[in-house]
Amino acid sequence: MHTHSDEEWIQRIAEELEAPPEVVRQVYLEALRDLSTDARIHDYLRLFVVKRVTAALRRRPPA
Repeated sequence: MHTHSDEEWIQRIAEELEAPPEVVRQVYLEALRDLSTDARIHDYLRLFVVKRVTAALRRRPPA
C-alpha cells in the first residue's frame, strides 16, 4: 500500500486549488505542526492536515 509523502500532498493540493506550492507548503507544515502537537494517534494525521489546509486555502481571497 502506497502512502503519500508530505510533498506529494502539497503538490496535489496546489494543483487542485491552483495555488502556489510555496503557499500550500507553508500552510501545510503549519497545520501539521499544530495538529501533531496534541495527536496521540498519528495514523490519520495527514488526512486531517489535508482537510484543514484545503479549507483554509479555499477561504483565502484570491491573490
